[in-house]
Amino acid sequence: MTARRRSRAGAQALVEFALVLPVFLLILFVIFDFGRAIYSYNAISNAAREGGRTAIINQYPDAVRAKAAQQATAVGLPTTDPGNCPSGGGPTTATSGVCFSLRTGANLSSDCPAPPTLGCVAVVNVKTTFTALTPIIGNIVGPIPITAETKQIIEFVCDTSSCATR
Repeated sequence: MTARRRSRAGAQALVEFALVLPVFLLILFVIFDFGRAIYSYNAISNAAREGGRTAIINQYPDAVRAKAAQQATAVGLPTTDPGNCPSGGGPTTATSGVCFSLRTGANLSSDCPAPPTLGCVAVVNVKTTFTALTPIIGNIVGPIPITAETKQIIEFVCDTSSCATR
């Protein structure tokens, strides 16, 4: 092979590499962001479960929010009341937070009496907003709200002030 043919083959390989590299990197970043989204969903689901487990023995909202936020530290859940929690249960309208309500009735349509009684259902909703790190993907899909909910029956009524610090 002459020097001219080798030079053309090298130039052709360089052009092909320049055409394929952006597509390869985009696919790699999509896979990376998809993995982050799945991790966020799993963290939020675990936070809702742990918040629900706390709520069945400790009905203080601050304790429930703190336990849920502790389980999802990587997504940055706030431990304070996010506000805008629906009175009938459901996720907050804020970008992230933990909503907690005590419900009763056949389809959980009524508020639980105060103080709560055994048989009331603790409903914990956790919400976060996922944003892709890759700007191209982030502009295409935008911010994605991720929510999880758990419902568990109260097993112990915590009516003393010592429960607030647990």
